[in-house]
Amino acid sequence: MGSRSTAAFCKLGTCPTAETLLLYHDAALARETRGEVASHLSGCDFCDAEFYLLSKFPPAGPPQFRPVRMPWALYRLAKELVAASTRAAAIVYEGDRMTLTDA
Repeated sequence: MGSRSTAAFCKLGTCPTAETLLLYHDAALARETRGEVASHLSGCDFCDAEFYLLSKFPPAGPPQFRPVRMPWALYRLAKELVAASTRAAAIVYEGDRMTLTDA
């Protein structure tokens, strides 16, 4: 790790993204970019810690799921609730219409 101060232990706008750090770990960056990331890691405690964490616990990827069909009764109920709330909103605003002089 580079510096010893904990006062600035945070990710800055100049820090590489987590995606960039993962690509650096996988050696999937261009030579120039790899050098920039390596240089940054030597001087930034936060990114060095983030890189360590990402290298030990890489993301698992997007969750795998299958969409399911909504039961007909639930679909009908949701449709009725949306329609009822739309009608209620129209009734509330109908009696309280504003004109340009009210604004």
